[in-house]
Amino acid sequence: MEKKLKKKNKAIYLLFLMPFVYFATACFVVWLVKTSGIYPSGSDTMYHVYRGDYVYNAIKSGNWYPLYDSAWYNGVEILRYWSPFPAYVMAFCQYLAGGSQFGAYLFYIGGVCFLGACVWPFIGRGFNRPYLGAFIGLLWFFMPNNLCAIFIEGNLARSLSMIFLPVFIYSVYKYLYNHKLRYIPLMVFTFLLMELCHLGYAGMVAIAVIIYGIVYMIQKGRKKAVLDVVISMIFGFMLLGIWLVASLRGGITSLDNSENMANFFQNLWTTINPFERLTRGFEYFYFGFAALVVIVFGILFGYKKSRTGFVTGFIILLMTTKSAYAVLKHLPGSQYLWMLRFISIALCMILMSFLMWDRLKKTLVLMLCVLLVVDTIPSLSLIVGEHNDISVQERMAARQDSTLISSAQAVTKQRLALMDESILGATGSWLVSDYGNPVDATFGAGREAANTSANIVNLNKAFAQGDFLYVFDRCLELGDDSVLVKKSLLKQYNNSLYDLEAAANTVGYKKVEQNSDYILYHIETPDNWGVISSYRAVAIGSGAAAISMQFPAVKTADSANLNDYTYEELSGYKEVFLNGFTYDDKETAEDLVLRLSRAGVKVIIYADGIPKDKRTHSQNFLGVTCSLITFHNGYPDMDTRIGTIYPDMFPQGHTTWNTVYIDGLDTVWGTFYDNGLNLDFYGTVNNDNIIMTGLNLTYFYSLTDDVSVGQLLSNMSGISSEELPDRKIVPLKVEYGNNEITITSNNDNVNTTLAYHDIFSSSSDITHRNNLMYVNKGTTVIKMRYPYLWQGALVSAAGVVLMVVWLIVKRRNNN
Repeated sequence: MEKKLKKKNKAIYLLFLMPFVYFATACFVVWLVKTSGIYPSGSDTMYHVYRGDYVYNAIKSGNWYPLYDSAWYNGVEILRYWSPFPAYVMAFCQYLAGGSQFGAYLFYIGGVCFLGACVWPFIGRGFNRPYLGAFIGLLWFFMPNNLCAIFIEGNLARSLSMIFLPVFIYSVYKYLYNHKLRYIPLMVFTFLLMELCHLGYAGMVAIAVIIYGIVYMIQKGRKKAVLDVVISMIFGFMLLGIWLVASLRGGITSLDNSENMANFFQNLWTTINPFERLTRGFEYFYFGFAALVVIVFGILFGYKKSRTGFVTGFIILLMTTKSAYAVLKHLPGSQYLWMLRFISIALCMILMSFLMWDRLKKTLVLMLCVLLVVDTIPSLSLIVGEHNDISVQERMAARQDSTLISSAQAVTKQRLALMDESILGATGSWLVSDYGNPVDATFGAGREAANTSANIVNLNKAFAQGDFLYVFDRCLELGDDSVLVKKSLLKQYNNSLYDLEAAANTVGYKKVEQNSDYILYHIETPDNWGVISSYRAVAIGSGAAAISMQFPAVKTADSANLNDYTYEELSGYKEVFLNGFTYDDKETAEDLVLRLSRAGVKVIIYADGIPKDKRTHSQNFLGVTCSLITFHNGYPDMDTRIGTIYPDMFPQGHTTWNTVYIDGLDTVWGTFYDNGLNLDFYGTVNNDNIIMTGLNLTYFYSLTDDVSVGQLLSNMSGISSEELPDRKIVPLKVEYGNNEITITSNNDNVNTTLAYHDIFSSSSDITHRNNLMYVNKGTTVIKMRYPYLWQGALVSAAGVVLMVVWLIVKRRNNN
């Protein structure tokens, strides 16, 4: 007992001594970063610096919670979809740095290093392992995966949550093993703080804790305690309802992350091999060979109390492999299982279990500690950098000049489109809109928060496909008087600079300047302007954007549901394309198509996208039935009304082609032979104005740019791929106030080129099409309000009441 008391007294001394050691370490880290010659490094770093600068300046102007930023993505709700806490922390750091953004970054790094270390001596004292806790506090910031998050990914929001993660995991461990109620509020509060740092990461922490709970139940069988932990996390989500409800309406949750998910799995050997970093660099996730050794020792020789965390860490490690991806991708909600980002959570659990393992001999503890330190050494180069002491201002100014961003800022009057596929990371957007001579931009960072994310995806896709007329025309629609293009992308996608120049000139853009890497185009416009547009045709459905890319004169409709449109609305077009459309009422949809065709509107239906009948599960529309067929390597020859077509072979990765041919056409304009049968794929239904085609030709053309298939697609509608919408640039007066926009227009039905948001309200008539806001003649005052305020407040209030009641009931039961 006396020995334990002495140990606790020493722990108290450590609690006072170690913060001085950690502070000195943090200062040394800040000095190394400042003199590294590469800071601020990390692909997303400048996104967080930008948000901090925006909040800092908003607070200075008296706006403590800015709802809207006009500089990125044609206007974006910068605090709605990404957790706001890191932006306010960065703003506070900027205040401490006297308004310097670079100084704010250094304060931020130093704060994460210092505060992330300070929690561990307290945790060590809680487990009666004060010295080991103090050592882990010194090590935590320097764990290779944590350094990767800060200096490679630049995910400063996730790095901030590293301060609270150990406290949360500690409270979970302590509650499961002693069931003391005082750990529940600590769980809820620290989980809430992690949500405020990074909502997605908090969700990952919740999943990791549930895995830990399952392992715990298998070992201990105590389901009730695990349920209490899960309920505590639910309350953590509820308490944040005032922000969370608005955040989950659109934005991040509306995007399909299934493709991104695949990037967060890798070979097990890469994840644990310490020598890979010496040959391949540090731009991949590293679990750590030392951590694996600790796991193996812990599972083989530890006892139940500590073994649970080791087993959980090992399970998470296995779940990061590509083999696990093949299984996990089929789970519901799997697009959010970015397993490599679970590594730091697993490492925290492993270190926590290492602390709990109090029966381990001191020599083995020392050996494992040395191994953990050695494993961090290669990654320290991320902090040291080149150590050339070149000032960050010099480097940023040089980058602005080499990328022609400074030249683009000089000529841009309204907005700039930087077509570089974010090769500069968030730094490129920051250089455009927050450094030198800042201008507004169509692109930005944190695209999930952009209401124009679909427009941006389509621009990048069209550029890759070489659909340059579409690119420049839609840049005009988005209000970009300047377009800056990364030239290497042309070579990457086998596209022609000549075609790029010709398309730019056709739309009205002229080359201003170019160097070996970039080329700048500009069109003369008023200082603020909008666009009045007239389209010849409209495309409806999930494949509408692909049609518009091939034929820029075709408008992409907002809704894929054919029942959302009236005859009066669609009869003003010469052609209506249906590709991947839906309907609520089939009979009404068919009647609309028939009425349009009889009025002289040509309706082109891509049969692959015809919805399946709810009763028969077959694809049929207007009496025509689609039949499945599969081709390998290439199409057969096609006999069409423009002659025989010999299409190119299927591109790599698409050698098996699943599509449909058509039965029931009234007039057949295209056939092919397959297994001795003459099958139809192209013709008319009911009358010559309803044209239907199968074989998924639009998608094939988008992949191959096959000339003969392009001619056939043009023949169906009569639209040329060289035809453009009729656009007229008109002057606008746009003024920004505190959560208010005032727009003055001399014309009706003007596309303001500003993204439309559901926080907008006005007594004047405002509408939105293709994610952009339209106004009429006169002065339009747009007020902004906090979204879903009452709904979110009710969720937060319910969380507080339910949690208090739950804790009172539990306390009574315990008594």
